[in-house]
Amino acid sequence: MLPTLQLKIATSMMAGWLAASSPAPVPAEGIALVANARASSPVEVDLFDENLRVSARVLLERDGSADPETAYRLTTLFRCRFTGHRKPLAQRTLAMLADLADRYEGKRIDFVSAHRASYKESWTSPHRASRALDFRIKGVDPREIRDYLWRKYTEVGVGWYPYEGFIHMDTRPGKQDTAWTFLRGTNYYKPYWSAVARAKEPPKTLPPSRPSSRPGS
Repeated sequence: MLPTLQLKIATSMMAGWLAASSPAPVPAEGIALVANARASSPVEVDLFDENLRVSARVLLERDGSADPETAYRLTTLFRCRFTGHRKPLAQRTLAMLADLADRYEGKRIDFVSAHRASYKESWTSPHRASRALDFRIKGVDPREIRDYLWRKYTEVGVGWYPYEGFIHMDTRPGKQDTAWTFLRGTNYYKPYWSAVARAKEPPKTLPPSRPSSRPGS
């Protein structure tokens, strides 16, 4: 039995004991205890490589760290599918992945592309630097994932590929947040949804009303 499953069973039992021990409402301290136990536990991530048709289920800490065996498995799984080159995925990107796996518990994360090291890949690409992941979550609208990532994180890149049906996420420490929609071979930067998603906490510089485009990905 995976440690995460054991912890879930334990916390569920604890919650049941707390509820059954008294007809009175469960104390806030008891609820906090269960919540803290869950928040400190690793996250089970169910992955599927859409290109190589390979599945993997791993445990990730919420900060994106992992034990050596798991880190090796992930580096192998996320290797460049063109060259076979391996480079560990950035820890903060893995932390975002763990966050998504926790938010959409029980859902499989199908990834399209991670590290890319072919001669065609730009030297400034977050994929080449192994800081990016293109993915979709089975049974979840990509627009929901897109908006969640854009609202929660900073120093990131979030791209929406509506025709392809996947989301790009990357981490870019020290750099400005970048959002785009990819349509028919062109990236449209500062799209409408990036302003809407952060409407409650507007970014310092609001996107223009009409998206601008520029080459690149």
